[in-house]
Amino acid sequence: MVLRYELMSNTAYKDEVIILKVKDWQTADKYAVCFSRAHGKIPFLAYGARYARTTGGRLIQPFAMLDMQLYSGKRLDSMKSCELIALPQQMDIKQMAYASVIAEVTEALTEAHEPQEDIYELLVGAVQILSRNNPRLVALSAICKLLVLTGFAPVYDACVNCTEAVEGDAFFSVVQGGLICEACHGGEELPFSSGAQKLLQELIALDFNDPQLFTVRGGDLMQLEQILYRFIVYQIDKPLKSLSFLAQLGL
Repeated sequence: MVLRYELMSNTAYKDEVIILKVKDWQTADKYAVCFSRAHGKIPFLAYGARYARTTGGRLIQPFAMLDMQLYSGKRLDSMKSCELIALPQQMDIKQMAYASVIAEVTEALTEAHEPQEDIYELLVGAVQILSRNNPRLVALSAICKLLVLTGFAPVYDACVNCTEAVEGDAFFSVVQGGLICEACHGGEELPFSSGAQKLLQELIALDFNDPQLFTVRGGDLMQLEQILYRFIVYQIDKPLKSLSFLAQLGL
């Protein structure tokens, strides 16, 4: 059975979307952000979506996949109608926390209405395997891939100062966005072990359709998380609320 929600409009466009964020808006509406297959990130309003009798309003929830019709507005687009493709995967609190990290980083690193189908496919794949694989690794892999797809990927194969290739343990500059060799190390950079460097490459290459097995050392994982999260916060110039939620959960 197809679930539908409609609001009459003359000018509309249609796309397949995954919902990233939802919050209440005014008295009866919802404000949401989705990422679409053909139009990129779309912030939009769903008018009347909070009414109990509105079937479509119940479809607007984080990580739902929808066929949606929207129409453009001067400041925000508005939803005209939507049909359910797939409800969100069942997640426990830990999985939902890491899914929220993926969603927030995606929203922060992308611009509205800049099409990038690869990011849409990445989000769909990441959400689908969160419940079947280690959500911490899935989230970090998704973030690594997002950095590459959005052009924010850190330099990890040569020193950003002297451009010399680096083998073994090194450092990472959040400001310069990449690896720093021992000779150029100024004392303020973060440690970036060879294990963390290798893990970064493995997470970028990880196939969500057929995730391969590999060994992860806890120290390397923690180090890479610290590097990437600090790097992203520096790039977007604001804290990530989802990281505070992880900390509250002790994750």
